[in-house]
Amino acid sequence: MSKSANKRASAPPAAASAAAAPPAYAGTALLRQGWISLALWISFGILLEGFNAFRSPAYLDEATRRDLFRLAHAHGTLLNMVLLLAAVCARLDLIRIRPMTSLGLSLSVILLPAGFFFAGLFRIRDEPGLTILLVPVGAVLLLASAVYICLTLPRR
Repeated sequence: MSKSANKRASAPPAAASAAAAPPAYAGTALLRQGWISLALWISFGILLEGFNAFRSPAYLDEATRRDLFRLAHAHGTLLNMVLLLAAVCARLDLIRIRPMTSLGLSLSVILLPAGFFFAGLFRIRDEPGLTILLVPVGAVLLLASAVYICLTLPRR
């Protein structure tokens, strides 16, 4: 028997090894979005700290704007950590993230903090701007995605 024939005979079938490992693409887009967005929201938090440190009147004198920007930073940072956790769980094959669930998670992580941010940016006197309406839309998408992931957990 030749050496090449011997190697082919002793190699495990490709189908068996592929079935045992989770797909490499599971959660990749969510991971990418999570890390990029997390870096952006952390940078925004550093900017807010700079406004606070240098006593910026545009930031400190307007309580509504300050509160909405803080909410945007907090929700943006924490929701992206949730997105990263979901992506890692999908990679480890602990949860199944269908395309619609992935879209719901991705959109909710964008809409919720963006609603706070733009409501603070385009506020009307002491009231948040109309973009605050993005917040409940993002919250409903996040809730629907979480419930769907919970209902489709693999039974082991």
